[in-house]
Amino acid sequence: MRTRRGGNERGYVAAELALGVGLLVFPVAMLVLTLPTWAERQSVARTIAREAARTVAVNGTCDLGAARAVGATMAGNLGVRDGVDVALDCASGQRLRRGASVTARVTVRMPAVDIPGIGAVGAWSWTAHHSEPVDQYRSF
Repeated sequence: MRTRRGGNERGYVAAELALGVGLLVFPVAMLVLTLPTWAERQSVARTIAREAARTVAVNGTCDLGAARAVGATMAGNLGVRDGVDVALDCASGQRLRRGASVTARVTVRMPAVDIPGIGAVGAWSWTAHHSEPVDQYRSF
């Protein structure tokens, strides 16, 4: 019985390596690079919702323009340039009663895949809510 050793065995190591990197490693790396962006956008939405609700509650008047201005300024300062929408649960221009609650809803655009230096592909929306009470003892 004769055994054959190595001489004429040929493999596809280069092709297998390229397929392994392309089908397994690259998608996982893109997901790992995108996860911090999702957490950052969620944190930004929570922060903007909190500050927009607080601004309106302290002013005592339901001012959507002021809430959106706070949202736009904060979004710019926190590095989110697009896809921030601020909404309030009260009628614009309405005076708020003492002890009432103001709820701000902030919707941000979450990229499905965000490749640093190249750009984002696909997106969905994520909404944060925050309620702020109007001061009971505030004089109007």
